[in-house]
Amino acid sequence: DTYHKTEIEQSIRIKDLPPKVLLALPKEYDQKEFTYKRKLKDGKVSYDVDYEKGGKKFSIAYDEQGKVIEEEKKIELSDLPPDLRIKAEKVLSAHYPGYKILLVEEVYTHNEMLLEIFFSHPKAKTGFAEAVFEYKTGIFREFINIRMQSIQTLY
Repeated sequence: DTYHKTEIEQSIRIKDLPPKVLLALPKEYDQKEFTYKRKLKDGKVSYDVDYEKGGKKFSIAYDEQGKVIEEEKKIELSDLPPDLRIKAEKVLSAHYPGYKILLVEEVYTHNEMLLEIFFSHPKAKTGFAEAVFEYKTGIFREFINIRMQSIQTLY
């Protein structure tokens, strides 16, 4: 069995954001359309702000000081380069046969691009997990158990 870190996600309201995160929010969008999450991973708290632009869904993660940690863009599995999709599907099938993909994201963080595939499987400790890959090479990084307040925290 592979060790998985656990990430805990909780939907929150705008009033629950730290002041520095509030100041950092994108000003060019209607904040009424944002959804907010608090995440705890590796002992660190971050705040996700999800929004839609031109029919595409995005998320920006901030630390408590309002610094951008990562930016995510929701994509379709079919949008991936074929070799990357094949590598990801092989890893998922090897560890979680019969998995069901719920969300695929391109992630920009620390000057690199990653692929995150969020999926469900009865064998996953929390029922939901995320597989993280290097986008350019398809190299598998890690599995993360996801504990959510509800499935609606996805988007």
